[in-house]
Amino acid sequence: MGKITREAAQQTTKNTDDAQDELIEMSDGTRDYLLSDAGVERIMRGLSDSYENWRDCPVKRCRRARRCQGPDMVCQLKEPRLNAPPEEIARINDRMRQIALRRLERLGVW
Repeated sequence: MGKITREAAQQTTKNTDDAQDELIEMSDGTRDYLLSDAGVERIMRGLSDSYENWRDCPVKRCRRARRCQGPDMVCQLKEPRLNAPPEEIARINDRMRQIALRRLERLGVW
């Protein structure tokens, strides 16, 4: 992926707040990236960052970086903990993935 596409993807993730309802113009490369697993994970982490979930995250690297480092969204659990059952983590990751995909759909990415 070229630098322009990555920068456009970063701008798109910044523009994904709830108040925005207008469609974003983007290249096919940016659209493909945002719909890829890596792009959806980036949106998920961006959503988590916007609510500063890293503050209560049990993952040290997230707190140290002051942003979500992923890949699992442990911070979204009712009681964030590292030893959560894999099924619970999978359920949370699926829920966040659906939220990210709905956000991309609303922005006109797909």
